[in-house]
Amino acid sequence: MIKKYGIPSSLTLVAILIAAVGSTSMLFSSTMQYSNAQGSDTTVVRDSQTVLLEGKTLPASDYIHLYDATPYMIKVGHVAAKLPCDSKSETSLKLLIGQAPNLKPADLQLVKELSKPGTMCIYHVDVESTQQGDNGVITDIALQNPTNKEVKFGPTATVVIGVDEIMPGAEEAASMGNMSMGNTTG
Repeated sequence: MIKKYGIPSSLTLVAILIAAVGSTSMLFSSTMQYSNAQGSDTTVVRDSQTVLLEGKTLPASDYIHLYDATPYMIKVGHVAAKLPCDSKSETSLKLLIGQAPNLKPADLQLVKELSKPGTMCIYHVDVESTQQGDNGVITDIALQNPTNKEVKFGPTATVVIGVDEIMPGAEEAASMGNMSMGNTTG
């Protein structure tokens, strides 16, 4: 048997209105937070790419394209590379960054404590897109062999790319002019 409970209709109407206003307020708040997040210039991500180079060969005057964030630009990132080096801890290889085809050699910093001069050295560099300046827009990362000899990678040769923030706008920057890859020799 179903019992009917008598609730005055005015009380029911007030309860419905209070619930509706409360729900609308919560919905509006959530939508605003989402909209504000979507309207932000950057998006926080954590993308990490480890490229194992052991057994690979990089021909003379050639490159390996390692990472492409297009249509986004890399706002904040980091690259660490364990590469063959000479007795002065210098590598003949270049880590290229930029927006293809406009790639330039990065200023790699030696991690002395983790390097073995004459065999393998670890280098690292922070990556950050700017609308002006030397770096400009960065969407691509590549490893270049600018020498006239091929490079054969031994055990533990790696490149680790970490991207922490991306932002839209790479395609607009690309349409601003023709660019070419920096083909430096060293």
